Amino acid sequence: MKRSDAIPYISYCIDDALAEHDVADLMLPLSSKVKLVGWQCGFEPLFVAVWSYLDVELDDNEAEEIARDFLTERKWFADEPTEADYVI
Repeated sequence: MKRSDAIPYISYCIDDALAEHDVADLMLPLSSKVKLVGWQCGFEPLFVAVWSYLDVELDDNEAEEIARDFLTERKWFADEPTEADYVI
C-alpha cells in the first residue's frame, strides 16, 4: 500500500507524548516525519498517524509501539495486540 492510499483510512492522530490530535487538523501533504501505522481489519485498514512533538523522525518500531499502545488503551484489539500490517 502506498502512503497516498492510506491517508483516507487514518482514524487517529497522535504524537509521541500520546497527545491525540483531530484527524481533520492533519496537514496535507503529510510531512515525511509522520508515520502511518496500519492494521488490516476486514476489508478496510485502520491507520494511526504518529509523529514526534519534538519534530524528529521516529523509526518504524517506535511509531508502531506508540500506535499499538494507543489502540490497546482504547481496547481496539479483540485479544492480544498484534503487530501492525503496515508502517508507511
